[in-house]
Amino acid sequence: MKYIKWLLVIFAVFMSSCSIMQMKTAEEKEIPSLLGLGTKIQITPNEVWRSKQEDFHIKITLGRGGLKAGESIGIVNGSFIDRWKLSYGSHWWGQEKPWQGDDEQKPNYVQASCSRKGVKIDLKVGEEGPNKPFVNTPGHFVRSLRERMRFVLELSSESDLQEGDVINIRWERVQAPDYAMRYFFLPFRFERLPALDRYLPIRRGEFYSLPSIKVKGHSAAYLHVTCQPLQGIDEKFSLNIAAVDKFGNPAEDFSGTVKLSVDGKGNIPKTVKFSGDERGHKRIEGLSMAEAGWYRIKAEGEGVTGISNYLVISKVKPAERLYFGDMHVHILDCDGTNDIREHFFYGPNIAGLDFGAVSPHAEYFGCKQAWERYLKETSKANEPGRFVAFYGYEWAQEGHTNAYFLNEGEAELLYGEKRMRARGGIEDNAPFRIGADNELEFMDKLEELKKTRPLFTIAHIHSAYRDLRDSVHWLDEIYSQHKISRQKREERLRKNLARGLRLGVVAGSDMHRLTMGHLCKNPGDVWYFGDRGGVDRTGGLQATFAEALTRKDLYRGMEERHTYGTTGARIVLLFSCNNSMMGSQVKMAEGVKPKFHIEVGGTADLSEVLICCFDGEKWSEPMKASFKEQATDRYECCWEDAKFKQSGIYYVRVTQADGEQGWSSPIWVN
Repeated sequence: MKYIKWLLVIFAVFMSSCSIMQMKTAEEKEIPSLLGLGTKIQITPNEVWRSKQEDFHIKITLGRGGLKAGESIGIVNGSFIDRWKLSYGSHWWGQEKPWQGDDEQKPNYVQASCSRKGVKIDLKVGEEGPNKPFVNTPGHFVRSLRERMRFVLELSSESDLQEGDVINIRWERVQAPDYAMRYFFLPFRFERLPALDRYLPIRRGEFYSLPSIKVKGHSAAYLHVTCQPLQGIDEKFSLNIAAVDKFGNPAEDFSGTVKLSVDGKGNIPKTVKFSGDERGHKRIEGLSMAEAGWYRIKAEGEGVTGISNYLVISKVKPAERLYFGDMHVHILDCDGTNDIREHFFYGPNIAGLDFGAVSPHAEYFGCKQAWERYLKETSKANEPGRFVAFYGYEWAQEGHTNAYFLNEGEAELLYGEKRMRARGGIEDNAPFRIGADNELEFMDKLEELKKTRPLFTIAHIHSAYRDLRDSVHWLDEIYSQHKISRQKREERLRKNLARGLRLGVVAGSDMHRLTMGHLCKNPGDVWYFGDRGGVDRTGGLQATFAEALTRKDLYRGMEERHTYGTTGARIVLLFSCNNSMMGSQVKMAEGVKPKFHIEVGGTADLSEVLICCFDGEKWSEPMKASFKEQATDRYECCWEDAKFKQSGIYYVRVTQADGEQGWSSPIWVN
């Protein structure tokens, strides 16, 4: 009996080892259009921990026709298949040049051999090439490969290779990137490269036909704790907890018990358990609070802690809820680095967002197949009551402006036709798109579409604001990852409000490097390598008041300008005039002065809260509260504008001691 038990233990260990090996062994990928019929490629291991050193084996099994002498196979590393070759340090495999064949003692050494005896495989590593090579030409990516840019790894032989021959590539002493995502590698035969980029798998949304390596985050640095802020007494709500590493990645190795505590009575479990298969995140349902007030829920695990945004419990069930989202991120199909699935996993599960949109550049959707995949993936991500996904894109012709739609079948892709035409060469006139050469034409076409479907636009930090109309253009993005000063961003908002546009205020990330709502603070500084990095800041967040977490309700909230924006912190900001919330148009009786109510719950101690006012002639800041003497993350006040005459536009700016800021939408008083 004793020996049987030992045999069972040995068998269990063996099966566990087999399971681990199966997890790390990649599926063989066949890409007939680029590699030839029957040629397969495999990368092992296909899952690694971020920042850890690994040795990789890339196996190419030749299909029909083999590989003729003088022909060559190329492989583009997963850090360099983005449109612009942005070369983010966060995505490097050990160093910017992903492979080298000169010194086997140094990192990223690569060598190749053939299963056929006596056959030598010649190996070359291409040049880096410039950022944005051959910009905006329909075949710019293909051309960069033909000219051996993007550090393309080129394999050839002086001998004919036959069907079934195997090329084995050893890629050794490689430090995985700090940024956790799935990295897709692009293999191809040079003689099979198409004329236009739109025929490449990476421009057709066919990423999962490619070999890839998934990089996983580990070693939790803190817990990110979020909840929807506005609830009634004894009303059920959920709490999202994500274990996050020092780079903002989900710590997928996190497990154990997390203690929860709150200064107030309620139905809050004392502990929750994380298992290894939960990938470092957990959503706890059915919580409630028994007394009205402002609360923060604290979470404590082994060596890690976190505290939620403020939870505001009212005696009466709130008519409007408060939801956080990110409506402005980019994808690998166009000019980002993440596949759309990465965004829609990270946003709700790690960042704890309630809504969001992936908004790629319309000009770079050169293939209908990629556009249709984008729409389908957005539809899959939409889960009313939990996470709402909008369809949208960034139009970039005369400035940049983002357009959004509620229904998959009604999303029309308007693109900057002149932008793609002006670069010469083959015109990129894919027939499924509609050209709009300037802001006026863009607005005209959207207004015509709006007669038959719901849609709206949000300003990009680069919007021209020459012909934007608030019948369609509802919201101004006051903050994103671009390094533009607060004064310039706020000056643009004030100028457009003063000239009569009814604009709500939001913020977004405009992330090309990271995912929706990513928690890494100032990634351009975290991964700064001379002229590499140093560009993007923390992504912003949009807050929207709505009756429920559905597309229609959020759409209505944005249409009413019941929104505000932050530099990334989940600041709770309530601003009203005569019981009308931010975004409202308030009519006053003759001789009556407007009274404003402000409540703020910060994520850190407050530094300043002020009201900005336009009286029809000039802007001023008539009410200002500073907190130099007494540290607090909470503030509430009532203020009356004693100098009010006939009209005024008012908004609130909040600044925290840690530099985070928030801006309310205006209230228009007449």
